[in-house]
Amino acid sequence: MQFRIKPNTRKIAECIHDGIIDAKSECIMKALNDVEPTSLSDYELIGIGSPVFWYKEPFNVQDFIEALPEQEGRNWFVFCTHGNIIGNFFPSVTKKLNKRGATVIGFHNTYANITVPFYLRPSYTSGHPDAYDFEQAKAFGREIVERSLKITHNGDDFIPKPEPVSSQEWIEESKVLTKEAIKNFMPKFSINIDTCIQCHECEENCPVQGIDIEAEPPRIQDPCIYCWRCVTICPTLSVEADWEPLVAMAPANYARYKKELDKVAARGEFRWLIDPETIVFDDPLYKQRQREIKDKE
Repeated sequence: MQFRIKPNTRKIAECIHDGIIDAKSECIMKALNDVEPTSLSDYELIGIGSPVFWYKEPFNVQDFIEALPEQEGRNWFVFCTHGNIIGNFFPSVTKKLNKRGATVIGFHNTYANITVPFYLRPSYTSGHPDAYDFEQAKAFGREIVERSLKITHNGDDFIPKPEPVSSQEWIEESKVLTKEAIKNFMPKFSINIDTCIQCHECEENCPVQGIDIEAEPPRIQDPCIYCWRCVTICPTLSVEADWEPLVAMAPANYARYKKELDKVAARGEFRWLIDPETIVFDDPLYKQRQREIKDKE
């Protein structure tokens, strides 16, 4: 029997859901692909959450928000999970929701272990989310219900600014990393038909339905939001790419990440759960998984 590990964002969403229920409110949780943008008019409070990709919201989240009908001031909250850098996620999503007429009344972020194939594990944020993070998410669920009621009855004095955000360099970098720019430097994926067991895990877990295993040849990255879920979930490592150019960038990137994490840790917004000096840069996740599979043979 194969057990599917829940993505970090779903775990946090479940905690927020439980907090809302604790506040004696009803709450329905759905995956983004299962929500029709025009079907939200009956709800008084709506939340949207995702991982942070490229220091902002994923491209499919952008498309979803842009497809929303006029929200007429309806209350929304935004949450995310992320590795080292939160970047411009909250201001970017808030701006897009505001354009659709939504009122964004709350924000919640959670650090999470990185699952990028070309980065190492453990990483700087390994150990997150932990029990404390889950409780914070649950408390946010309770608080957002109370805040929504206050705003409904007493006006918008209780609406916070879209924070926290990272240093300005990351915000500017998020603007440069467009879909086309990322496509130009990301490696091309392929499916090794000799090792693929057609379990359809990659296909079923692709958030944008960009994979068709049974096509001739198999279709992959059409479309793609570069979440690497297909790579990290494949039990036979049959989704392949040349990761070495990105592996070579890890030490320089992590030096920048540590500077940012030291800043947010000093503000009490991040807890180190591992010793950053123990990081091994020449052992990325995809190599670890190769060893694991070889050891099982």
